[in-house]
Amino acid sequence: MRIGGGSAGGRRVRGRRTRRGEAGLRPTSSRVRLAIFSMLGPGGLSGLNVLDLYAGTGAMGFEALSRGADSAEFVELNEKRCKEIKNGAEELGFGDRSTVLKGRCERITKTLTRNFDIVFMDPPYANNPFAEVLGNLDGSQILNPGATIFAEHSSRTELEDRYGRLERTDTRRYGDTAISTYRLVNNEEIRT
Repeated sequence: MRIGGGSAGGRRVRGRRTRRGEAGLRPTSSRVRLAIFSMLGPGGLSGLNVLDLYAGTGAMGFEALSRGADSAEFVELNEKRCKEIKNGAEELGFGDRSTVLKGRCERITKTLTRNFDIVFMDPPYANNPFAEVLGNLDGSQILNPGATIFAEHSSRTELEDRYGRLERTDTRRYGDTAISTYRLVNNEEIRT
């Protein structure tokens, strides 16, 4: 995997090679990853805290750290992938700004205590944990005002327009991949 921009732009993260379709691992393509970061705009990620759910290779969190995010918390169920993310963070010089948690996102999102500005969510396409995980994020106090969530899913999967205070602001399709963007709205902004 190659970092697309920022301080580590162009650098490769070593790790075992991933094969397409490997046991639920479907790394976000560089095209989609770069499209997501272009949606964040030219302001960069400086001062922002990132949560990378279903982290897999850690590509989204690494890209965010490379582009100036203050911290990234990675959540991944597979122990080998967790170790690879930790090693990749150290190799890229992000070890002090990275935390890796091993476990199910559906459970861990109920126990997080750090506040986040950006959340990347990329579960296996065969799963549909969006209502539960987005509900957990909405019900917690871990999202900063105006937080943005990027939910990657199959373009054949339709997500809701709203999960509590999380309102969908955009959906973009890239072949079989779709990215639905949600923003945390405050009570005054909620439309009925």
